[in-house]
Amino acid sequence: MTRTNGLRRDAQANVEKLHAAARTVFARRGLAAPLDEIAREAGVSIGTLYNRVGSREALIDAVIPAIAGEKLLALKERSLSQPSPRARLEAFIAGMIDLQVDDPALSDAMLRRFPNATSLIETCDRSTALGQDLIDDAHASGALSRDFTADDLMTVLWMAGTASHDPSAPAGWRRVVDRSIAAAWTT
Repeated sequence: MTRTNGLRRDAQANVEKLHAAARTVFARRGLAAPLDEIAREAGVSIGTLYNRVGSREALIDAVIPAIAGEKLLALKERSLSQPSPRARLEAFIAGMIDLQVDDPALSDAMLRRFPNATSLIETCDRSTALGQDLIDDAHASGALSRDFTADDLMTVLWMAGTASHDPSAPAGWRRVVDRSIAAAWTT
């Protein structure tokens, strides 16, 4: 990690411990994880967290965009390597749902739960733009119904992200999401 300008060695070590702890706790509990849990995991006081990081959104922006960016770039490459517009969009949707199910922090990011984490939102916006491009390509090929839009895609992903981390969600949520997508294809 690069050294923050003007910080003493011990202060810089605290920032690095906070970043490492945030990655661990956010991955386990999502972006709404208690900040005192992150401070405890780092072995510092909550005052040190606020003094060195500033806010939850600043901490999110310090650690999550790089992780999300790597995962979303890998998904982009997998999706774009598929042989047809339909296969590319299917791979993208399935991959986004899998990322949300597997990573509570990425699910929170894609659901835009912390809109003031601007670096993270910019990372997520690139994936939203890719989804729109894949929809446009599937429309142009005739494989996707014209009435399936980027709003529909975001709704499907929102349902998946919300249901996947809600213990009271019905067990069949994924089947309903899959049926919604299947109904959008023309062929």
